Amino acid sequence: MKMNMRKSLTLVLAGAISLTLLAGCGGGGSPSETISSGSTAPIQKDSAILATSGEPTRFFPCGADGSNGNDYLVLNNIYDTLVFLDADGTIQPCLAREWSVSEDGLCYTFHLQEGVTFHDGTPLTAEDVVFTYDLSVQNSTGKALIINYDRAEAVDDSTVNIYLTAPYAAFLNGCASRAGGIISKAYYEQAGEDGYQSAPIGTGPYKFVSAVSGDTITLEAYGGYWREPAAIKTIYIKTMTDASTQIIALENGDIDAIRSPSISSCLNLNEASGATWASADSAGRVTMYISANSGQPGENADFRKAVQSAVNKEDVVQGATEGYATIIDIDMCPSYSGHPSGYQVVEQDVEKAKEFLASSGYNNEEFQIIVEAGTVSDTTAQIIQAQLMEIGINCTINAVDTPTFNDLWYAGTFGAMIRNTSSSLLDADGFLNYFMATEANYAQTLNNQYPRTQEIYDLGMEAREAQDDARKELYLQMVDICTEEAYEVPLFSNPSTMAYRSALQGMKVYPLGVVYFYDWSW
Repeated sequence: MKMNMRKSLTLVLAGAISLTLLAGCGGGGSPSETISSGSTAPIQKDSAILATSGEPTRFFPCGADGSNGNDYLVLNNIYDTLVFLDADGTIQPCLAREWSVSEDGLCYTFHLQEGVTFHDGTPLTAEDVVFTYDLSVQNSTGKALIINYDRAEAVDDSTVNIYLTAPYAAFLNGCASRAGGIISKAYYEQAGEDGYQSAPIGTGPYKFVSAVSGDTITLEAYGGYWREPAAIKTIYIKTMTDASTQIIALENGDIDAIRSPSISSCLNLNEASGATWASADSAGRVTMYISANSGQPGENADFRKAVQSAVNKEDVVQGATEGYATIIDIDMCPSYSGHPSGYQVVEQDVEKAKEFLASSGYNNEEFQIIVEAGTVSDTTAQIIQAQLMEIGINCTINAVDTPTFNDLWYAGTFGAMIRNTSSSLLDADGFLNYFMATEANYAQTLNNQYPRTQEIYDLGMEAREAQDDARKELYLQMVDICTEEAYEVPLFSNPSTMAYRSALQGMKVYPLGVVYFYDWSW
């Protein structure tokens, strides 16, 4: 049961946009001399202003404090990675022009591009790559993204071997992540992490100029970039927390793009002003996880199946995202590598849901859904609440702030929770995260103590080492267990959006919500 409502409309809205697809490190395009500004004469344009509601604060990819989605705006433009995750989910060359993998899957050999320099003019060598990876995996973000890393060695100045403790099918995804941004060994040894944070340098198409907290971050195209220099010479990343202000500024031409505007904001755009928008499936999926803990209604499997059968996903998608989402039937986005096929699907069946509820012995106990207040999960919960009440479930919603939500989640204190979960690796392995309470480096939690958690976990660890069809078969077993036992109700892949001036060329919507300014031109 898949749904892409209004996708054709989205394509029409973006139809005038020329998308340039280049292999590796984002796209690119040739700038025109001028752009049209509507009724006024053409004007010179070599800069762009992006508005974002969340301020980037971390400019060092290997830092102990990690980073968040807002930081991508800086990290992914200052730093290059060995390989690049394109908008279609494919791995492309970047700093590594080519690579190979040993037969046992334990050694990746990367051959570096020639003529690459850092923003201070020093050349990139294999030693910088080794140093970056050794440093990155010392923090929690690096450990979570560069999985099974053992060591790296410089074979020569332009060749690196990276060794794993065990095969990991999604290792290249980790290399393309924010934890894989290559830093300068010499500059780090001179400036340290604090110096790197205040004045970062990488090999990327843009170099850092300044950051005014709460206002604007300025990036400038690096003239010594190893490919053609970026078409847009200056980028301003402006923090604008009010969504209405963002839209007005875009329509007025005061800004040129908005990162991740809401669907409702995009639908209200006045295109006559020269603004448009585009959307695509993101790496985030919205799923309802039903607790099977003692004392919760979901302790009974038939109750969980009643909830599973009662949910109308079409209504959820229409109400929560104006129809701009892809329905999912397993807890993975369609774009994930390793995504299986042939899995079980539960269609909505109200009468069947009532039968399951009757056989569960349910006696009007409260079934509380926890969500983060004011999010798409909150809206989703309100729609599902009405559907569950229709079959006779006493469903309530506890909408709380993020810290409280996390406390309730880890403690397992809920009847169900609805989360918008993203996977930084864009891989099926992200499915396993919810079933890792037995892993040594994860907190012992009560949020997923299902009777078959250990079985799912063991299959997931086996899948990490498997390849191709064998890997997909293991994920198929995992998702079918969750469907059979009604541990979760996958709902939809949350759309990623960009709104921008129609004259801005090369706009691509990436699943992870990242923005590559190198794609852009006027």
